[in-house]
Amino acid sequence: MSILYELGAYGPIILILLSWYFLWDYKNLFFYLNVGIISNAILNIILKGLIQEPRPIFDTAKVNLVKRHAKEYFFQNGIPFDIFGMPSGHAQMALFMTTFIYLSLERTNLLYLYLAFTLLICYQRVNSEYHSMSQVIVGSVIGSGFAYIVYHLAREKIKGRIRERPDDNGPV
Repeated sequence: MSILYELGAYGPIILILLSWYFLWDYKNLFFYLNVGIISNAILNIILKGLIQEPRPIFDTAKVNLVKRHAKEYFFQNGIPFDIFGMPSGHAQMALFMTTFIYLSLERTNLLYLYLAFTLLICYQRVNSEYHSMSQVIVGSVIGSGFAYIVYHLAREKIKGRIRERPDDNGPV
């Protein structure tokens, strides 16, 4: 079970590396994937700051104490640990990668691979009580919706502007 836990915890990184591999030859999609990864992470941080729903593992009294003193982090094992869990960043990134890769390549075998990792990630986040089911679902919806937007921005850039080309031998 430990290896499944680790795969779930590091799943988004695995999906990012796989996506880089699959999109390496598609320079425009590769660029938009990276812009999307960064933008998706920033969006997650902003939403967590706005919603401020604590993770299930934290005591509500402690969370309220931290909020009153304007601190954003608890320290666990000497490492700052974000107390807010809505939406789940792992689920958001996993569904972003899954949706973007599927829309880009339209390969169902990759979709199944990505969905397997995504389900493992979501299970690990809920089972370890880093997120509630609602936090994972909201993160998933935001991640897939954001991937849809980024992909369509990339497709518009690939298509570019359609202009008439003057005839080579036509009258001027």
